[in-house]
Amino acid sequence: MDKKEARQQALRARRSLAPEEVGSLSGRIRDRLLALPQYMGARVIATYVAKKDEVQTEGIIRSALSSGKKVLVPRTDAASMRLDFCEIRALDELVPGYFGILEPPPTSRPVPLSSAQLVLVPVVAWDEKGGRIGYGKGYFDRELKHRGGALSVGLAFESQRIEEVPATRSDVPLDAFVTERRTLVFQEASG
Repeated sequence: MDKKEARQQALRARRSLAPEEVGSLSGRIRDRLLALPQYMGARVIATYVAKKDEVQTEGIIRSALSSGKKVLVPRTDAASMRLDFCEIRALDELVPGYFGILEPPPTSRPVPLSSAQLVLVPVVAWDEKGGRIGYGKGYFDRELKHRGGALSVGLAFESQRIEEVPATRSDVPLDAFVTERRTLVFQEASG
């Protein structure tokens, strides 16, 4: 199976979940993530803001903010095909951005991703070796190369797992995945 077919298959599986299922499974994933020692020890986390059928991150963001963690959220710069991670202090700071996804306002100053200890990454498809397929534009792969010692964690539903992600040289494997059933850590953060 090539990357395009794998992406389509995984998106079909994810989109077949009812909104209540997405919410329930996301709650289990959130609970697993919050129990991770790497999450508990992180002072700064970077996280995506979920679309409706992705693993939901609102509860994670709220929990991180209420526990005093610094939270970085990406803002898309479509012209340069880059993500600028900016600190938020509340969810209501977010505004509709690229493709209607909530993101920090244009006036927010970017913060180096390397200042985070944990980076939460959206997933379209994944495998049990750290392979990940995103939406195909490479935004997160480009930024993950600059994460320093931060642990990169994909948040995914079990139904998105495929046997093997067909990787290319530009793909950055993740250090861990958290699903509704399990936590897989392939590599510890180095910083």
